[in-house]
Amino acid sequence: MSRVIARYDQVLTVANLPDQLAHKGLVVFHEHDLRELGASPGDEILLKGGRKTTGVARISPSANPGIIYLDATTRLNASSRTGDSLEAELIEKPRTLDRVFFAPVGEELEGDMQDLIGPNLLGRTLCRGDHITFPSPCGGILELQAEKVRPIMLPNGGVIGPGTQIELLGRRARRPLLETGDVSFADIGGLDEVVEKIQEVAVVPLLHPEIFLRGGKPPIRGVLLHGEPGTGKSLLARALARETQATFHSISAPEIIGGSVGASEAALRELFSEARQDAPSVVFIDEIDAIAPDRQMATEMSRRLVSQLLTLLDGMEERGQVVVIGATNRLSDIDPAVNRSGRFERVIECPVPDSDGRLEILEIHTRGMPLHQDVDLDELAELSVGFVGADIDHLCREGVYRAANRTFGFDRLLDVDEIDATELEILRDDLVEAVGRIRPSLKRRHEVEVENVGFESIIGQEKAKTVLQEKLLLPLQFPEIHAAAGLSIGSGVLLYGPPGTGKTALARAAANVSGAQFLSVKGPELMSMWVGESERAVRTIMDKARKMAPCVLFFDEFDSLGSDRNGVGPGHASKRDVVNQLLAEIDGIDSRDGVLIIAATNQKDLIDPAFLRHGRLGSHIEVSLPERDEYEAILDLHLGDVKRSDDIDLSSSIGKMPDGISGADIAGVAIRVKENAVKRHLESNPEGDTDGFMVEQADIDSACEEARGTAAIAAEWPSLPLL
Repeated sequence: MSRVIARYDQVLTVANLPDQLAHKGLVVFHEHDLRELGASPGDEILLKGGRKTTGVARISPSANPGIIYLDATTRLNASSRTGDSLEAELIEKPRTLDRVFFAPVGEELEGDMQDLIGPNLLGRTLCRGDHITFPSPCGGILELQAEKVRPIMLPNGGVIGPGTQIELLGRRARRPLLETGDVSFADIGGLDEVVEKIQEVAVVPLLHPEIFLRGGKPPIRGVLLHGEPGTGKSLLARALARETQATFHSISAPEIIGGSVGASEAALRELFSEARQDAPSVVFIDEIDAIAPDRQMATEMSRRLVSQLLTLLDGMEERGQVVVIGATNRLSDIDPAVNRSGRFERVIECPVPDSDGRLEILEIHTRGMPLHQDVDLDELAELSVGFVGADIDHLCREGVYRAANRTFGFDRLLDVDEIDATELEILRDDLVEAVGRIRPSLKRRHEVEVENVGFESIIGQEKAKTVLQEKLLLPLQFPEIHAAAGLSIGSGVLLYGPPGTGKTALARAAANVSGAQFLSVKGPELMSMWVGESERAVRTIMDKARKMAPCVLFFDEFDSLGSDRNGVGPGHASKRDVVNQLLAEIDGIDSRDGVLIIAATNQKDLIDPAFLRHGRLGSHIEVSLPERDEYEAILDLHLGDVKRSDDIDLSSSIGKMPDGISGADIAGVAIRVKENAVKRHLESNPEGDTDGFMVEQADIDSACEEARGTAAIAAEWPSLPLL
């Protein structure tokens, strides 16, 4: 049996452990407090709050005297909240446990998880009934309860050693300490400001209700979280319940909707009734817009459901210590009465994470992964622009697939024979490849494949390259200097010129070189026959660009979207409204750094003059036809790596090409050259054998002469009379 020696009875105040130390069973002290306790780092410590639990001692230079730092799971085991006091004692000669029976808290686990769980528990200390959490090999957090320990008579717990037999029960824990969320704020990255706001409005009232009794006013009991899908709204609600040791009641709004009259309202009343009985508790309603739509446009059943929700939120019956959190990614669709004071008083946005936020999320999601030392999470954070938390989780899982294919081979993975999973190690290349395979959820409707090429792939157009570098690349490379000068990264550029001169290629190259996301929108695809839908589409795409910053937003055929309002005739007022909406949105981008708008047109005179002023599309760049001395380099670029004859002379063939053709026309000539080579090769090799295939001089000469003939026909073609 373990023997407890308390040299000094230490009574310390509980504080939150730093995120990076969570889920390890650590107890952090100030050096002086640990010395007064008669303990050293690595010793087992007995904690006595509302119940007994144990932890492994550590010291930190940033710790404050009189404070003991615990993560959310250890606070739950000690039945203590932040700000509470508990006693700490040294356990001398702690006993190694012979056997521990664990049961999952929450979802049941598969039997083959036992071999993966054991190594994560080695060295952990626990008492009977304690919860243990650690990063799950399948992602997220795995939570177990020690239902039984052997030997039984260990009032102060013991240590899981190499010889401890771990048994994972095939059922859920029967008497968990609390039915709460399985994640804490330590498991959420990139949302520090949001966490702080939730702590202010929800954690403080649940931990210290006496403040509001003294103040004579009830605390805020409703928080509405909104943001793009995958930004962490559900995680925040579950973490809030765990941090406050409150019961967690979660339901998706569509689940409430029943088939019979009154069933939906009854389900909603039952949810709130259970929450009041289990107070303090957190009620989380996901997709709340499904049960709280704007009543002016809702059905009769939806109106009744909204009225029931409003009554439960601030009706005659006191709600007690119940915090209601709603989540939606369609804030504009919610009835305005839901957001007023007394209901959802705080509306908090969960933003798309920036580079630092993505790094935090990557650190959380990779802490249970066998990463090779060449993996640079900072690099991955820069590559994953526009990724939300769910996308980064997908990235990490995709990295496991890539590593498994590389390590074992696809055929071996399909074989039923066992493989040694300890061979799996995830390399940098696995994760970088995973980034390329994932489309951020924000841009899936506007997905455009951007070739991994820069400005060197575009021959000529030096003026356009210079302006794009000044407007986009320099601000992204030197943001501190631009901030000191009071310059924002966001700006607008208009590329105009004949078709096929490389306007789209310049925009894509700018996005690729800068490392920014690239959203491509063709003007006509935003236009809708329904009143108001075109303006909504404009607002949506602009909002996505802001959230994905740094982002290049490219409008092709801009004259169809930003047409001159003076030329809009009667019956087409909707086009004028779209122009007004777009002008307002572009002005608004100045307050949100990181968005560069590039618009392309071959009819500049059709664009509304309001777009062309400084602050909107203030930089106008003519993308002209290439010079004749650039023809050879453009043709050589588009011929690519196709094998050529040694005696090919491109310069002699270029003389046969007509003047005044575009880069796209020259790309067409390159395609025709390859087609000529294929046709000629098949005449001598009808079976299609690739041996000996190459481009000959005759193939190039023929294609260039054909281009001259096509240009001559186009020039001589008579104009059609107007009808």
